[in-house]
Amino acid sequence: MSEHTVVHYDPEAWIAVPANNGGNGPTWQWGDELLIGFTRGTFDKAERMHQCRYDRPFESWLARSRDGGGSWEVWKPADYAGNENGAAPRPVEQGVDFATDGFTMRVEGAGYHGNEQARWFASRDRGASWEGPYDFGGLFAHPELQGKEFTSRTAYLPQNRDELLMFFTVRDNDAPESLNVIIAEKTFVARAVDGGRRFEFISWAVPWTDPYRSAMPAPVRISDRKLLVATRRKSREHNWIDCAVSNDNGASWEFCSRLGYTEDGNNHNGNPPALIRMVDGRVCGVYGNRTRRQILARFSSDEGASWSEPMVVREGFHSANGHPDLGYPRLFQRTDGRLVATYFWCTEERPQTHVASTVFEAP
Repeated sequence: MSEHTVVHYDPEAWIAVPANNGGNGPTWQWGDELLIGFTRGTFDKAERMHQCRYDRPFESWLARSRDGGGSWEVWKPADYAGNENGAAPRPVEQGVDFATDGFTMRVEGAGYHGNEQARWFASRDRGASWEGPYDFGGLFAHPELQGKEFTSRTAYLPQNRDELLMFFTVRDNDAPESLNVIIAEKTFVARAVDGGRRFEFISWAVPWTDPYRSAMPAPVRISDRKLLVATRRKSREHNWIDCAVSNDNGASWEFCSRLGYTEDGNNHNGNPPALIRMVDGRVCGVYGNRTRRQILARFSSDEGASWSEPMVVREGFHSANGHPDLGYPRLFQRTDGRLVATYFWCTEERPQTHVASTVFEAP
């Protein structure tokens, strides 16, 4: 049986896009303590997709659950996003311990709801306080990245106290748009070393020459050498989610499987994935389908090579302006084995955009 909970709702606010604002389980999880980020703006019943005012500020907030998604506390943190402290991104002076229990990272890129440029922030106490903004230590001087705009959200896998793998995106702003989105945007893998003092380009998870968009990656570690990453895909005809696999810890990648379609066609720009490896070894992927106005989950018993039929996590969507603006999930597994998905949503009772969570059983 599924249990739906409101994470944060305000009829005067636009509260949305968790996938833009923080990590996924297990990097933003400590047992049944879950942490998510979201954007808060001003509500507007506009005749466009987002029910928000673009002439008003957007703020980055956090929400924490200490009971596995049963209840949530929300707040606006300091030094977690933007440039509130007036400082430009700077190098890390004292290396961050990526393996400490309280470590949390937030990555910010250009082009979405108040996010402006490449920078990252770190917390050593599970998101209670933050430090930054930090720069990416010469990463963008790499020949593969020069001349491209950094558009990343937060996706990383710690390796040890000094290193972590990071899954980023860049785009070519001179490329033509399709449905107001640049198709020339691709996912790559980088390595943070020396506690974040330096960053190294490793590989394209999807080749730059690939003709379709690949953005908002969701990675999981399968073994010491094997990685799986799901990315948001877009052509001029379709929106979907693909998975790529690496058997050499990110040095090279190949197509693995198609997780699912995020629309029946190409009208609303699709949806990003959330991906976790469950304690029983299966992989679970969650995403929104805007045509069907549903949050869906699929499961893989063969490390992402194939997927179960879609399971409906949430339906009954109803927005004030009628547009299917939904999804952008984050995903966790509780200590009792149940799964928790967080996403943005609207209902007949609360038609203004808000963030909700669902606790559900895996089949």
